Amino acid sequence: MSDGNIGYLSKAKRDITEKRYDDEKRKQPGVAFPSAIKQEHLFIIRFDIAHYISGDKQKDNAIVRRGLKNLCGLFDKINSKKTKMDEISDDGDINRQPLSNFNFSSTIGFGIGFFEKLNIIQANRPNGLKEMPGNAELGDPTKYTLLQTDFIIQLGAKDDYVNRWVFQNSTAIHDKQENIRNVYQGQLRTDPLEHIEEQEPQDIFTALRPWAKITDVHAGFQRIDGKNLLGFNDGISNPDRLANTVVWTNLQDEKAKFKDSTYMVFQKIEHDLERWRNMHVEKQEQWVGRSKETGLLLGTLPKAQDRKLASDLHSEDAVIRESAFKKWKTFYEEQQDPEKKFFDSNQPRYRNIQLECPIWSHVRKANPRQADRAAKSLIFRRGYPYIDAGLNGKSTSGLLFVCFQRNIETSFENIKKNFLNNDNFPVPQQRANFNTEELRKRYNYGRFTLDEIRRLSRSDATISSHIQDALSDGIDEDTQNTGKDGLSGPSELGVYPGGQVPITTTLGGGYYFIPPIPNKNIGKISEQFFD
Repeated sequence: MSDGNIGYLSKAKRDITEKRYDDEKRKQPGVAFPSAIKQEHLFIIRFDIAHYISGDKQKDNAIVRRGLKNLCGLFDKINSKKTKMDEISDDGDINRQPLSNFNFSSTIGFGIGFFEKLNIIQANRPNGLKEMPGNAELGDPTKYTLLQTDFIIQLGAKDDYVNRWVFQNSTAIHDKQENIRNVYQGQLRTDPLEHIEEQEPQDIFTALRPWAKITDVHAGFQRIDGKNLLGFNDGISNPDRLANTVVWTNLQDEKAKFKDSTYMVFQKIEHDLERWRNMHVEKQEQWVGRSKETGLLLGTLPKAQDRKLASDLHSEDAVIRESAFKKWKTFYEEQQDPEKKFFDSNQPRYRNIQLECPIWSHVRKANPRQADRAAKSLIFRRGYPYIDAGLNGKSTSGLLFVCFQRNIETSFENIKKNFLNNDNFPVPQQRANFNTEELRKRYNYGRFTLDEIRRLSRSDATISSHIQDALSDGIDEDTQNTGKDGLSGPSELGVYPGGQVPITTTLGGGYYFIPPIPNKNIGKISEQFFD
């Protein structure tokens, strides 16, 4: 495979490549391997360096360094299969199992605050790390409640309990940890650094407790049908997790010591499922740009054929089911490629997709596939749905959005700012002017550009009745536009003056550097910033 090719590996080659990555112990697990399919549960812990520990800055830095070394040492102990947990069999026997039996992985990332607070020299800093901007700079309408943190830990496993056990399982050493806390408060005459050094943490919580403050914890899961909570297949056109040039940095991106690193974006996105479920299925499909039943791009098949294919895929007749699956897989495998130009007018083979898949839909704005005069910009997504219990029996749900890339600005930020949340992308840039008939139809359906709204609001002239009606309340909800991501509403022909509440709301998150593993020793991950 050439460096410029995204490519897709066969299962045999994936197994070989994944084993090689595992043997090399250079790239952190939890990014490209194990696959998300093998890790049905995700657990995110975000934390900051404590505001004060001993009160002496030089000593505090040493404490954080030692604490990080212990934390990474815990991950190394887990990776070397020295850490085992009890599993009770059907017969009631207790068996000690290494965490690898549960497809467990741990990934640690560093925010810009870590480097700033500890005054890490520039030679030991990654080139492309910065603080995640606020909502306005990224084009999101709602102020973020989850802000940038100094660190992130991502745990993945086939069982939720395994992740939670690694996070916090020990009660026996809490008394020792209480003594350490008393040291920092001046209640014991002992050097806190000595206490840090003599500890061997049994879980993440006790490893962090002396020197860090946990800000938030999030748990996600995979649906067995591969769909998100909106009912659509997610991540179909993801770059191949092993054979791509999207994820891992090279010598053009980073210093030699940080080659094979990556940059992680974490955002929590809340869904208004009540409004979504009340929306007609065909409208949902228009907003997403895919068939809800088959997951194929709209226009791949005529609507009736798509519905029949979906029905045949669930047929009780094995022959019909197998034939339908072969037909579906042919389309599916072609649409996996995130660089296939389905939306390019010079490709007559995909003409129906260009016509039927709305230009304002999520799939076309998230990845225009180099059509619509857009530059290529790809990310590797590893998202998990979540459901959080709330007060008074109410719950919130959505997506723990996680993506990895070599450069956040040219990948995630370009997609977020210039594609999804760009009021002028893509149609107004292509259609600067409308003819008289098009203008009449737009106005009748409450479609206005921002400039038109401003002019109308300042005008003293009599406004025609159809524009007056459109300004007061849009006639057809389907045509209303926020000018942004398809999940916030159609955005083809202008902006609805009354605005529209989006189905999805980004709550915030952070940017993190995922460093490589030095000398095959996970326990030394944090030490490469201090040498």
